[in-house]
Amino acid sequence: MVTLTVHVDAVVAALHSPPVPVPDAAEAVPAVAGLYAWWGRFGALPGISGPRHPTAPVQLLYVGIAPNGSTSRSTLRSRVVGDHIRGTTGSSTLRRSLAALLVEQQAWRSRWTTRPVLVNKDELALSDWMAQTLHVSWAEHPEPWTVESAVIAELEPPLNQAENRGHPMHEFVAAARRRWREEAKAAGR
Repeated sequence: MVTLTVHVDAVVAALHSPPVPVPDAAEAVPAVAGLYAWWGRFGALPGISGPRHPTAPVQLLYVGIAPNGSTSRSTLRSRVVGDHIRGTTGSSTLRRSLAALLVEQQAWRSRWTTRPVLVNKDELALSDWMAQTLHVSWAEHPEPWTVESAVIAELEPPLNQAENRGHPMHEFVAAARRRWREEAKAAGR
């Protein structure tokens, strides 16, 4: 247990490094295994508050891993840049939570595939919103899935749904995602 605590402490310390703005992430995030943390301006997401970064004027929103197991080939760069920054709501849990929380405020339109997704022009609008609002930090770790739940428990990111059911914001985020899902189903394809 001491070894796990040391690993978790090192990951948490690395995630508390100064976060990089989204426009700089494509060049900065390494193509290695690890964990990443998304940080946003205070008040950027309606009804959401997260832990304050120790040195930057942002709050923690979400923690993720890449890869998610020993058979995955995902890296921090492919996940952060490919799926979250340049991806779609269909490929990113983070983007789905952001869309669910912002869809009304931003007047974005959604449709249903096998899950709710934003229409193409609003996927681009979400990417622009992320570029203007979010920052990311990361911690290299050879097997991030072994420390994910402990890191989430330590950092308490409000947007994480898995491994985070006890968080005070869990039901608020889950309800926003349910509303968005129902609205997308009603809108159809």
